[in-house]
Amino acid sequence: MKILNQTKLLALCLLAVACFTQSAVHAQACSAMPESGTVYSIINRGSGLALDVNTSDSSSAPNIISYEYWGGNNQKFQLIQEADGYWIIRSKFNNKVLDVLNSSQSNGANIIAYDDWQGANQRWLLKASSSGGFNIVNKLTGKSLTVAGSNNTANVYQNDDAGISSQRWFINPVNGDCGTTGTTPSDLIGFASHAGQDGLSTTTGGGNNTAITVYSCDDLSTTLSSGSAAVIQVPDNTVIDCRTANRTVPACPLDCGQWGDYGKTWYRIPVGNQSCSELGSSSNSTVNVTRNDRRIIVQSNKTLQGLGKNSKIIGASLVISKQRNIIIKNIMLEDINPALVEAGDAISIDDSSHVWVDHMAFNKISDGYIDVDNSQNVTLSWNRFYGYNPQVCANQHWYTHLFRNSQITAHHNFWDTAAGRNPKVDGYNSRVHMFNNYWKNITYFSISAGNGAEVLVENNYFENSAKPHWNQGSGYFSASGNIYTGSSATDQYRDSGATVFGDIQLYPYRLDDPNSLGSKVNGGTGPQ
Repeated sequence: MKILNQTKLLALCLLAVACFTQSAVHAQACSAMPESGTVYSIINRGSGLALDVNTSDSSSAPNIISYEYWGGNNQKFQLIQEADGYWIIRSKFNNKVLDVLNSSQSNGANIIAYDDWQGANQRWLLKASSSGGFNIVNKLTGKSLTVAGSNNTANVYQNDDAGISSQRWFINPVNGDCGTTGTTPSDLIGFASHAGQDGLSTTTGGGNNTAITVYSCDDLSTTLSSGSAAVIQVPDNTVIDCRTANRTVPACPLDCGQWGDYGKTWYRIPVGNQSCSELGSSSNSTVNVTRNDRRIIVQSNKTLQGLGKNSKIIGASLVISKQRNIIIKNIMLEDINPALVEAGDAISIDDSSHVWVDHMAFNKISDGYIDVDNSQNVTLSWNRFYGYNPQVCANQHWYTHLFRNSQITAHHNFWDTAAGRNPKVDGYNSRVHMFNNYWKNITYFSISAGNGAEVLVENNYFENSAKPHWNQGSGYFSASGNIYTGSSATDQYRDSGATVFGDIQLYPYRLDDPNSLGSKVNGGTGPQ
């Protein structure tokens, strides 16, 4: 019988040391992201009771309730993360998974344990809560796992999220303690998960430090530039505006007519000793323009994380230089001088190592969306790069990325309607692995490689995208399993056949069928 009163439980614990472990696990209040494949108890923050498969329900779809934790298999769940970032929550009692009954979209719809048929109503998003624990959100309905009360047998159902404690859950490992600094995030794949020359075995960012919630650009800058390890969170439905007062700078005017975009002028900021004529202007005369971006320095051992689909930072260039162990995820970065060139990157990574950029979105950026130079152990995953910008020539962004002399994994990213550098890979020391990515409506070039750079291109999808993988001069491509549609199908610049990566060891990874990438990257990239 599963129901034990405290006296019986104490007596059993005197006979079995294992009960001490169960009691210790019950006492935990873990907010660390779980590791895929590990078994957990799931404890409601409001009631302190455990998620429980009701063993009194003998049907093929038993009800989910909450009950005092006593360590039975009906209170233990294996959490398994899939490639799109959503989780399966599988009962150790009957091997069934958490399921919204009848795929109902209604508030109050019941949660049951049911055979896994891979339905969206059986998949869940874990969203870290700034006040502790997780919001467990159904993939199909977007509604939150909720408990009806604080008494034993209280029903568990779905409801619109109200940010209340009955909708927040601690996920506690059955064997062991809460995650500690130094553990690898379960969904990290690629070079950022590897040991590197910087002495780190993986990328952990701010680890499990207590999260700091920021609402202003000053607070964002102060926390990111501090010398201490930190987890910095931007709440959902929050816009942090980092734009400064307008300041005047000289720029070179460029006539967009050379790109067939007559009557439009574009402005480029000269760098160093560049002249306007070198940059394509009709003369060396400059004009005055305004810019309003702010540079924010990111120091080592930081996690910057948005808490929902609508976490946004505008006008900020995040600068990572000579740093290590940084995670940036789940935020929209946009509006950095979108009418100018050379007036601010979204993220620049220079002489740094162990950096992971995940589930970010980028829109209307002056220069590089993510530029990486002379850096190692970098992973870019599940990011969305919006290229449409009506303020530039031909309405498409021209300089999305420059990867130079760097070691980078890029997987499950979406380049949507841009011109060039998606990315440009340059330099003898570049080793760039690109798998399961999607390019759509790229007009100049998708990937280029030059000056000894090596690029491995596997199981990607190129839709109506020019120069899918272009050897720009002494570059090396190995390409396999890719799909090419529209103009990509007949494009001559699909260079391949080189031997690459002979000097490095790759990591475990899984190649998706590229035919499945359209829906995955469309719904799975960017903030979740």
